[in-house]
Parts: sequence; structure tokens; C-alpha cells
Amino acid sequence: MGALWFDAGQLGDHLHEVIGYKAGVAVSLQELCDLLYGSKYPDLVLDSEEHTLRIRSEEYEDLYFTILHKIGHTPEKHNGIFDLFSLTRRLGQEHGQSFIEILHTIYYEGMMRLTEEAHREGRTSLNPTSLIISARETLGEKGMMAMFEIIETHERIQRLNPHAGSRWIEWTNVIPLSGLFSRSTNKTAHGEFIDQRFIDFLSTNSHLLFKMHWRKFEELVAEYFHRVGCKVELGPGQNDDGVDIRVWTPQRSESDVSQLHFVQCKRQKEKVEKVTVKGLYADVLYEGADLGVLVTTSSLSVGAKKTVHTRGYPIKEVDGAKVVEWLTALRTPGTGIIR
Repeated sequence: MGALWFDAGQLGDHLHEVIGYKAGVAVSLQELCDLLYGSKYPDLVLDSEEHTLRIRSEEYEDLYFTILHKIGHTPEKHNGIFDLFSLTRRLGQEHGQSFIEILHTIYYEGMMRLTEEAHREGRTSLNPTSLIISARETLGEKGMMAMFEIIETHERIQRLNPHAGSRWIEWTNVIPLSGLFSRSTNKTAHGEFIDQRFIDFLSTNSHLLFKMHWRKFEELVAEYFHRVGCKVELGPGQNDDGVDIRVWTPQRSESDVSQLHFVQCKRQKEKVEKVTVKGLYADVLYEGADLGVLVTTSSLSVGAKKTVHTRGYPIKEVDGAKVVEWLTALRTPGTGIIR
């Protein structure tokens, strides 16, 4: 394969631009290298700041797909056309070679027909429904499900192709990644309490949960309860008497009674001790709430769990592992370096 050349400083600027229009965040050079930690690329990026860089096309693609995953744009690292090869091999093993040949014939002939129709009608989008119907009629339910995977894989390859003529811009504005680690309260149209781009980033960097600003952690927790249909009141962040968030559960029917939950957030590495549990119980008791919820990036200590159990406190623990599950549920389907 060929190679790409970057003058000194150009690779960093280029990667930052990619991160901007793909993931919608702005990163510093240090943050970029931190994201690439554990790969072979941090030194390459730093070296490219001072010297002209020649990088093989396949190595550039690997760097490109790595950074899109590390920034949270893709839930797993994309592998370009090799994802299609892997899918084809798996489907062949499951259903046989003739199944794959028929499926590919339906896809490629159908896409050619749809493209010609769109060109004649002046449309810029394709509707693959006819391919799915044809696969089902020819190969049954298995064919239909396989066609879904084929279409999704092809679409992902095109959308993430670093060499495509069109950019597939997915964000037209950017926010600084550093805002996740400060108390910045910039309003966003991409979330009720916290920006979706921060959620996407954390979903692939959950090890940084305990480093995010405590206020941002409260906003993340509030966002989750909002998304599952609760009425949410996020406290001021200070002088809230230990109640970070008030949550009213949704009424599923006219006879259903909404419950009031007090949520306390603990963004920390250390175990949450029983004094915190006792304090939350006191707040629940004093204001007549139905339940106390303690959400933490860690977990309750053995003593705290024993206190909740033996005393029958109406308190539920949401530990770090559960918060990571929340991030997976909350994430979305996929302009100059700051030096």
C-alpha cells in the first residue's frame, strides 16, 4: 500500500480536526497522547510535532480507527474492510458458502439498482428495504437478519472510511474534553444535564470515571434518571443537605403513585463507608422519601452493606460496575489542536 506525508505539526492538527467533526470534542496535544497510551502512536504523534512524518496507509488507518474508539465515537475499534471479511467468514461458517454467495448477489445487484434509481430521481439517499425483503423471500429469516448485518457493516465502513471523498461530518460544533474534568456548566442541546459527547467518551474510558469532576458525575447520574422517564431535580451542588438529586419515578398508570427517591453521588476510588449510608438514611427519614439511592464509582464497604442489610434501611446501591452499564445504555450509536 502507499504512504501519507505530514509536515511538522500537521498530523496533530489533522487528528484534532477528525476528532472534532466525528466526535464533537476538542483535545489538547497531551490529551491526544493520553488517549493513545498503550498503543505505539503517542511517540509518533509527539515526534511529528518536530519532524516531517511518513506513515504507511494501513498504519494511518489503524491510528485513525484507534483514536475514534478511544474518544468514544465507536463502541469498539473499527477495522475497516476487515470487518466485512470477518462477517462474511462467520456467516459462511454458520450457514454455508452458497448462502453467502446468494446474499452478496442480492446486496450488490440491489445496491446498483438503488443507486441508479436515486441518480435518476436526484436523491442522495438509498432505502435498503427491498434488499431485506428479497433476502427474506430467498433465504428466510436467517437471510433477512444476515442482510441487516451486511447493510450495517457496509454503511459503517463508508461512514468511517478515512480516505472517503466525503467527510461524513457528524458534529458541527465542538466542546473541550477538559470540560469533563472541571465544573464548567455550559448549556447543551445534546443532553438534559450533561453533553452526550462526554457520555460517549466515558463509555469507552470508564476508568476515568473517578477523575471526572464531581459535579459532572452528578449531572451524569441525573441524565440517566431523566432518560428512563423520571422527573429529576438536580441540586445546587453545594449546601444541598446531602441530597444531590431528587427523583420522582414515572407513573405507569392512573392508579400508580410516583415515589420520591433521594440520590447521593460519590465519585471516588475508596469504598463508601457506613457513615455516608447513615446520613442518607437520616435524610430519607426526615423528609419522608420512599428510597435512598447511593450511586458511586466505587462500591459500599462491607460495613456499610451490613448496616443497610441488618437495619433494613430503604437504601439501594448503584456501584461502579452498574454505572458502566448505564454508560453503555446512554451512549449514541457513532478544528485545530489545542497546544
